[in-house]
Amino acid sequence: MDFTLIDAYLEKMHFADQYKKLEHPAKESIIFEATELLKDNFAEVKLTDRAIALQVLFMLEGEEEEYSKLKRHGVKSYAVKGVSVSFDGNNIAPDVLAILQPKKASVGRLI
Repeated sequence: MDFTLIDAYLEKMHFADQYKKLEHPAKESIIFEATELLKDNFAEVKLTDRAIALQVLFMLEGEEEEYSKLKRHGVKSYAVKGVSVSFDGNNIAPDVLAILQPKKASVGRLI
């Protein structure tokens, strides 16, 4: 994937303030990490600039809320002062999954 294309895509996105605050080396690093994570789970030919950009934002949001750290360490549920959080799924953004794993139409039969 081309860093400049993904960077330009993210710069145009409205809710990408966390990304826009990063310095250039950190931007390259998070885009690389998001791309590698997606390549581990999907064929590289399926990856689009949009999918990678959405994954970058998902990862940054998770790091800011510190959920990503807990998930990386295998925590399934977490509770503090009466507030509990359960983690379900993986580290891939739901929007990215919707793009790269579209639901297939079911085939039925007429009676």
